[in-house]
Amino acid sequence: MRSEIQIPEDFVKAIILSSAHLGSTTSTTSFKQYIYGRRKDDLIHVININETWKKLIMAARLFVSIEDPSDIVVASNKKFGKRAVLKFCGETGATPLIGRFTPGGFTNQVIKGVKEARLVVVSDPYADKQTVVEASYVNTPCIAFCNSDNSLSMVDVAIPMNNRSPLSIGCGFYLFAKVIKYIKGEGSFDVDVRSEIEFYFYRDPVELDLIAQEQKEKKEADFQVKEAASENPVETSQWADS
Repeated sequence: MRSEIQIPEDFVKAIILSSAHLGSTTSTTSFKQYIYGRRKDDLIHVININETWKKLIMAARLFVSIEDPSDIVVASNKKFGKRAVLKFCGETGATPLIGRFTPGGFTNQVIKGVKEARLVVVSDPYADKQTVVEASYVNTPCIAFCNSDNSLSMVDVAIPMNNRSPLSIGCGFYLFAKVIKYIKGEGSFDVDVRSEIEFYFYRDPVELDLIAQEQKEKKEADFQVKEAASENPVETSQWADS
């Protein structure tokens, strides 16, 4: 079945550059339908990008079928999935669930802040197993970004994609948000992917400090150059003489 919404070239580049199309060295039987091939050097399974795109569209259509997006819970138990989930929820209006999922969070009414979700989205069905299991208890549909070795049990819509790296997770949620907004008529695919996708990527605090320090040093250096230029102006007559 071919999707009528074609994947933009920039989206394909984003998937490849973030290694979102690279699975693991093993694959479950249920995932083999999404495999394009296998690399000979490291035996990594390569995920079919067309299959990823078709599942993103399917997941987006399920997402927009929910009238109130705040009834959709988006969860990630991974440290590097936090920024992507928060940005995704900010763009789509879904409810973020960051960090460890409290057992009974969907089923136990005694627990403060229990959420009766109409749809659940997880970054990894293994890392977010408790969320997936409890969603199945209350018959809540589940969308999950799945790697080649993930079990697809209790997952209603599996989006085949590398879910083990900060870049690929960020890329997955970025593309998912773009497709959702496109289907709702709130956005287009004619965007600057490189500048937008950065907001979905996890940044290590140490790395951020280094970047901030480099930017500070650059500004100071530029300021010193400008000061030196203002203190020693070059007269136009000097240019004429030369």
